[in-house]
Amino acid sequence: MPQELALYGEFSINETILYFGWIYGLKTKDIKERVRFLVDLLDLPPGKRLVKNLSGGQQRRVSLAVAVLHQPELLILDEPTVGVDPILRANIWNYMVREAKEKKQSIIITTHYIDEARQAQTIGMMRSGEILAENAPEQLLKMYGCTSLEEVFLNLSQQQEIALKADTPTKSVEKQFKVRHEKKSEGLGELDEKRYGCCNRMCNSLTYCISCVRLRALLYKNSIRLVRNLPVLLFIFALPVIQVILFCVCIGNDPKDLTLAVVNKEVNYTNSSYLYCPYDFECTLSINGNQTIVRDWEYMSCGYLVYLDIDTINLEYYPDTSSCTKAVVEGKAWGCMYIKSTFSEALLERVKRIFLNNLLESVKHTTLSEIQVWLDMTNHQIALVLQRDILQGFDNFTKDVVKQCHVDSTLFRPPIRFETVYGSNRPVFTNFAAPGVILTIVFFLAVSLTALALIMERNEGLLGRSFVAGKPVYLHVSIIFSLCLNIDQFIIGVTATEILFSHVFTQFIVMVGQTLLALLFMIAVFKVDCIGSMVGVIVMALLQGLCGMCFGFVISAVCTHERNAIQVSLGCFYPTIMLSGSLWPLEAMPKVLRCISWMLPLTLATRAVRSIMLRGWGIEWSHVYWGYVATCAWIAIFMIVAILIVKFKKA
Repeated sequence: MPQELALYGEFSINETILYFGWIYGLKTKDIKERVRFLVDLLDLPPGKRLVKNLSGGQQRRVSLAVAVLHQPELLILDEPTVGVDPILRANIWNYMVREAKEKKQSIIITTHYIDEARQAQTIGMMRSGEILAENAPEQLLKMYGCTSLEEVFLNLSQQQEIALKADTPTKSVEKQFKVRHEKKSEGLGELDEKRYGCCNRMCNSLTYCISCVRLRALLYKNSIRLVRNLPVLLFIFALPVIQVILFCVCIGNDPKDLTLAVVNKEVNYTNSSYLYCPYDFECTLSINGNQTIVRDWEYMSCGYLVYLDIDTINLEYYPDTSSCTKAVVEGKAWGCMYIKSTFSEALLERVKRIFLNNLLESVKHTTLSEIQVWLDMTNHQIALVLQRDILQGFDNFTKDVVKQCHVDSTLFRPPIRFETVYGSNRPVFTNFAAPGVILTIVFFLAVSLTALALIMERNEGLLGRSFVAGKPVYLHVSIIFSLCLNIDQFIIGVTATEILFSHVFTQFIVMVGQTLLALLFMIAVFKVDCIGSMVGVIVMALLQGLCGMCFGFVISAVCTHERNAIQVSLGCFYPTIMLSGSLWPLEAMPKVLRCISWMLPLTLATRAVRSIMLRGWGIEWSHVYWGYVATCAWIAIFMIVAILIVKFKKA
């Protein structure tokens, strides 16, 4: 029983005792019988009350009940009667004296209430790290001629002060504590195999064994922790959905309502004639010898502006280029388009000369029919979209013009023809980024689930208490404390492997729900392209979630404070996103960073899921199966490292 509480506040009294009873290897029926006895002995409140709602004294009594529940052969109690009324204190001492005599228990108690230790067989008085005296209570009283142990301790303390001032050591008793491993020997009793469930072990090694009984207790504890915090649990399931919705709504779509300032000198700005600009590009083409007749065109600039995508581009007219470019400089527009007053006439002459095969003479009309554009290039995506739509609009405009002249529009098409192997002619960035984003969400949500798990239990004292609570292991303990105890069994609790596996099992269920919800919203609701196997995507996402959980355990095992774990998690977040190829091609990176990127947990997995979703590839493709291999390898690495760190810290 430690000095701090070392209990989980969200547990009820019954749940706390049941948890530790399973850790001790007791059967549920035996636990309930002991609970009834301990409730009467320690005057415990109703079993359904949560530990956090108990008073300090009641919490201490629950902690004591946990310590004596399995009637261990060696019981170490740190101030068990603090905050307890005198009557209950007397009952506790009477119980311990009776257990020591009848059950041959060895009980070591530390206390500041010196006189209450009078019932002990042997008392050791310690001050400033030194044993001042050690003997039976009556012998100490007789030796120092005092009527109370308080007086004995006062005399010894005064002698120590005098000795310290005289710079001479006190006659303290030398103490030793030696632990050595020995083979199983006869001592305080044989290990009851049925009681501790050793037949259920998954392996025989003490260090790496997993007891199903203890694992059940740990899973019970983790499940209650999740269910008790229902609002937090709901938020955990809602968080990936919120992130997917924000990504699909905000990222990857073409920008809308981009202001483009226009100066059209073919129309009169002062009388707002640009608002009702009638354009006409009907064409009648006939060839009589060397004669080509083309009907006059009017306001062709207005015709071209109609072909601009009105969802993307919002036109605002200005009287001159100075005010137009000023709008761009001041951030009121993303670009300025200048159309000369000779645009329609010069364009008509260009077409005529092309029809007449007089290309050299048509060159002089080129500059007169040019449209000049100034763009704000500070935003790469917006500038690309404007360039694309301005050129696409002019391409569609010229195709319709030559159609009116009964000329094959393919004559004006560039001599290069592009066809897609995968994807569409107008790719969407959302489809490219979605595989990396979904894996990143699953990975780091799993990290957040486990990064604080061990730290919180360690700081609550629950982890340490679970480590030392459990089945007896055959060791030889020799304690020279004026009283020589030869103990052939030592209490060892849950193992690091069991702790980690219990968290993995519990959090994996939560992670599966998060993953399925995220994929459901991304693919079914927002229609992100997925032409490959959905099963392959789900399996990879679950493996990445498991990998993130194991990485979170490494963080939790290394860090001692919550703030440190949070800082490490956040510190790993952005480098992983930037280096894993989730949001930008790996080919754009320097070679050194590219080599580092291939070694990250998310890089090969992102490439694999992208190949499944956008190319329809299966496991037979190297891009895909290497993603699975790398993810499984990282899971094994993180889990082994976490187990080793926890074992090292436990030792």
